[in-house]
Amino acid sequence: MKRVYILTWRENTVSYTQPAYFGQGTRLTVLEPGRDVSAPTVTVFPPSAKECRNQRDRERRKTLVCVASGFYPDHVGVSWQVGGGAVSSGVATDSSAALREDKTYRISSRLRVSASDWFTPDRKFTCRVSFFNGTHTSHHEHTVEGVQGAQAVMTREKYLKTTQAAKLSYVVFIVKSSVYGAGVAFLLWRLQGSAGKQNN
Repeated sequence: MKRVYILTWRENTVSYTQPAYFGQGTRLTVLEPGRDVSAPTVTVFPPSAKECRNQRDRERRKTLVCVASGFYPDHVGVSWQVGGGAVSSGVATDSSAALREDKTYRISSRLRVSASDWFTPDRKFTCRVSFFNGTHTSHHEHTVEGVQGAQAVMTREKYLKTTQAAKLSYVVFIVKSSVYGAGVAFLLWRLQGSAGKQNN
């Protein structure tokens, strides 16, 4: 079992930014002077509507992205749940948290699911982040839900086809109207000509 120890050091003459390791699975982190422990903010971003078909898998896939940010120190673990059950397949998480300019950490994780899973309304996709603050582990999560089926989603390709069909129908309508108008005008001209001859 991995053990993590956090030692708080408040003397201004000492500043440690790297953890120390004592034997397998044991980690000691010394907090920097003036720094407070900060829990992560977790956000799940839904798949992009433009995500393409995965040719290798021969199946449409969707990628959800989880971002945990604003935490210190960097003792976090990331996991995913789909429909309330834990999943590990299709998960790719950063190997370590990245230190940002504001001296807090950020880590991201990606979950790839089938399009049929994502296009199932009310199906819940949850990113769960565990954070050890030195005394206990807290859990922070964010959930998004699947959306209406793919057949109801107006993709760019479908939109272009629809608009092109509408334009074509409009052009045909204009042409037919012009032909009809020309026919009516010709008929009126003939009728006027016949009426003129009869009067003469």
